[in-house]
This record gives sequence, C-alpha cells and structure tokens, in this order.
Amino acid sequence: MPSSVSAGPRIRVGKKDGARFPMACGVLIALCGALTAFAFNAVYAKGWIDLEVYREGGAAVLRGTSVYDLIVGGRSLQFTYSPFAAMLFTPLALVEMETASGIWVLISILALEAVIWILVGLTTVKRRGRRATHALLVVIAALPLYPVALTLWNGQIGIILLLVIVADLTHGKEKWRGIGTGIAAGIKLTPLIFIPYLLLTRRYRAALMACLGFLGTVILGFLLLPADSRDYWGGAFLDTHRVVAGQGVDFFNQSLRGVLALVPGSWPIMPVWFALCAVVGTGGLLVAARTWKKAGELAGITVTGIVGLLVSPVSWPHHWVWCIPLLMLWAQRAQRLNAPLEKVGVGFLWSIFLLPGYVALATLLVYPSHAGMWLMSLTGSYVLSGLSTLLALAVHFGRSERRRGKRASGDPFAVVPG
Repeated sequence: MPSSVSAGPRIRVGKKDGARFPMACGVLIALCGALTAFAFNAVYAKGWIDLEVYREGGAAVLRGTSVYDLIVGGRSLQFTYSPFAAMLFTPLALVEMETASGIWVLISILALEAVIWILVGLTTVKRRGRRATHALLVVIAALPLYPVALTLWNGQIGIILLLVIVADLTHGKEKWRGIGTGIAAGIKLTPLIFIPYLLLTRRYRAALMACLGFLGTVILGFLLLPADSRDYWGGAFLDTHRVVAGQGVDFFNQSLRGVLALVPGSWPIMPVWFALCAVVGTGGLLVAARTWKKAGELAGITVTGIVGLLVSPVSWPHHWVWCIPLLMLWAQRAQRLNAPLEKVGVGFLWSIFLLPGYVALATLLVYPSHAGMWLMSLTGSYVLSGLSTLLALAVHFGRSERRRGKRASGDPFAVVPG
C-alpha cells in the first residue's frame, strides 16, 4: 500500500480480548444455573438430595453428634463419606438449604468449566481466544449429558473431584503431583484407584504423595472427629447398604455389580462379581498404563477413572462424569484422523450418555409397571461403554505391537522401541 494512502487507525486485539466474551458466557451460564437452583429449591424444595446429606453431615459436626447415625430425608439416606469430608461440608450448614443449593450449583458449573478448559488445552487448541470459544461450546454440549445434569440436580460432588484429579495429575507441580488425588480419595474413596495406576506407570513419587495426601485426611479425621473416625474406618466404609438403603436392586447402579444384580434368578452374585473385578480391575489398569505411555496422561487417567467406576460396588449415573474427557479424547482423535466413522462413533457415545438415563428415569416415574428387564439394555449402557473402551484400547495396542513385530522381523536393521 502506498505510504500516501492512509489505512486508518489499526486496533490491536490482544489474545485475552478474544477470550473475554466466551468466558463471560461461561460465568453467565454458571450464575443462571445457581439462580435456577435457588429459585427451584425455594419453591418446590425438591432435588439436591445428596447436597442435603452433605449439609446434614456438616451440621452434625458442628453439633458434636455422630455423623454416621444420621437419617436424612424421606429416602432414609445416610452419610457415606469420610469424617474429613463431613468437616469440609460444615460451611453448607451455616446457610439455608436454598442458598446452599445455589452456591453448590454455581461451584459445580464453574468446576465443570474449569475441567473443560483444561481438557481443551490438552486436546485441541492452546491459543487463549480459540480455547475459550471451544471450551464454551463443549460446556454447552456437556451440560445436558445425564451424568452432568444428575450431578447438578442431586448436588453431587463428582465434578469437583474430577477437577481436582485432572488438575493434579496433568498440571500439578512435579514434587507435589499426586497429593490432590490423595485428598480427593480422603473425601470419597473411589480415587484410590489412581494409586496403583501411578505405581504401574512408575511414578513412585506421585503414588507416595497420593498416599500421604490420603493418610493426612485420615489422621486429621481422627484428631478432630475421633468417634466418627472409629465408626467409619471400623467398618462403616465397607457397608454398601448405607449407600443403597431403602432402594434395593436399582436399575441405576452403573457398575459391574449393578448389572449382575439385575440378572434374574437366584445365584451367587458376589463370587462372580469378585472374579469380574479381578479381571477388569487388573486388565483395565494395565490398559490404562499402556494408554498413558502411548497417548499421554489425560488418556491414562480417563481409562483409570472408567476402571474405578466399573469395579466400584455402586456407581450411580452421576458418577460417570468421566464420560467428558472420554468424549473429548475420542473427538480429538476423530478430528485428527478425519475419520467419518469415528466422528459418528463420538456422536453415538454422546447420545448414550444423553438419552438412556432420561428414558429410564421417565419410565420409572411415569410408567413404573413397564420398567422391566428391557431397561437393562438402557441402564447397562454405561457399563457396556466402559468395557468396550477397555477392550478397544487393548485390541488397538495389541495390533500395534504385532505390526511393529512384523516390521522388525522383516528388517534386520529395524529397531523396536522398548
């Protein structure tokens, strides 16, 4: 352009400016969710049943009464988390339930957005503006997923724990990595599955930090709530009847044990379940370690999270928030390979975590007499998805090893990595 021609003032847009609008939308989504929770609970006082249990557990700590003698609500729910968790929930007891539900939903949606922000940075884009736009789109796609919606509706802690684990193992400082996962396990025991994963991947320091983080929560519990700690670690944590009290065999238990419990007839469920857990747990952790080596940390911890859900005695649909990193990892692969069939697979998996839960819930609420064995194909879809993921990865790595072996055997100068 000639120098005599003025191009007008140039406006420079910084990288942060491009992210402001999507981030503002994310905050607006969280605030709208919080206000909706506050208004709905104030009018109907329904929902947020787990949050009510958390709140009552915190209130018991403040009163100095036993946390594990609580009977909460019409479903006779009991407090099933650790004494350390009960101490963390004490702030909820300082406000009314309406306020607590609004605050909890706000925190949960912000945690969801933070998780997705981390995942997008790990799987797709690094530039701040594009990353914020991608994250906003993923948040919109993730919010209606049944595990996410049910987590918000029940006031569950799953998304917050997901954030703690993902942030700790992917972005934590090397010397402290693992401690956040250990603290998460001190709140809810299922993250203990990540300790053998860290050992299998030879991150011994991280495994040690996870153990220390977990033991720290146990010691703190004994120091501040000795009686409750004796009750919990003396056997209450093994009592699965506390989790499913008053519910019996439930279509919504999305674990290996839950599916086995729906099989008709009188037969020994426990030995079969133990055998399946040994196979799926051991094999799944080996697949997770292999996945970590081939595809990175996020893929490894996602597979480990799925293994934990499968072998857990009880995995309600809202525990399956690990579907979020699973979907994003597969979507990244499908986009990178530009494979139409894999893109269809991502859409199909997204629909699995969207539709069956709502269909099963509507059937049980509206037409309970129609809730028969056919619902197994719907409610078992999460378990089938998890097992299929493990099997697909095992087959994929097996084929890769065979192809490498053939190339090495055909070329005397080929070097096969260890």
